[in-house]
Amino acid sequence: MVTKPYPYQNAAPGIVAYVFTIMVFAWLSWNSAFSQDWFAQGRIDGVSVRAGEWWRAITALTMHADLRHLVGNIVFGAFFGLLAGRLLGSGIAWLAVILAATSGNLLNTLLLESAHRSIGASTAVFAALGLTAGFVWEAKLMSQERWSYRIAPVVGGLALLMYTGTGDENTDIGAHLMGFVCGFAGGMLLTRVRDRLSDPHWQRVAAGAAMATLILAWIAAFGS
Repeated sequence: MVTKPYPYQNAAPGIVAYVFTIMVFAWLSWNSAFSQDWFAQGRIDGVSVRAGEWWRAITALTMHADLRHLVGNIVFGAFFGLLAGRLLGSGIAWLAVILAATSGNLLNTLLLESAHRSIGASTAVFAALGLTAGFVWEAKLMSQERWSYRIAPVVGGLALLMYTGTGDENTDIGAHLMGFVCGFAGGMLLTRVRDRLSDPHWQRVAAGAAMATLILAWIAAFGS
């Protein structure tokens, strides 16, 4: 069966923006910039989220406990972000990642005990993986002649999730799983507009919306 080649896009701008953003927020939080306790204001806190502080599901994505935590999410985030960006374009991919990761954080928090606390971009990292797997699955970008090819994106995504998404007692496995699930659903939904993904206008709008979402979430955090 002959399939039309998929028009892969430039993922570099999104990766640069991702790395720059989490490095900046890491510096701000580690240095208590502007005399603010960024961790207290922005981390996932089950009690606070249940009380209506929704922005924590977003702001927590931008903070990291230490350099090792940060570097790990830079490496894996850039890799999975490259895959998503090539398929969806930098702007739409990263807006979708933020929305899926936010949903994943909220679901994970609501499913766990109220004392649950967490920080880190890892939920976004696995949302990017889920987006890629979901889009490839629903868009049928792999050969349909063999059933093994049909399920390859799902199996591959779950394998990477299990291999890279589990770790020591400090690893929030639930957030990784929820990020992947929400990303997978988002990837499937985005196949409905696949013909518009190469439009530069929509990529710019999505990129602006992604950055605005982060900024507004932090404004809400410090204004609470």
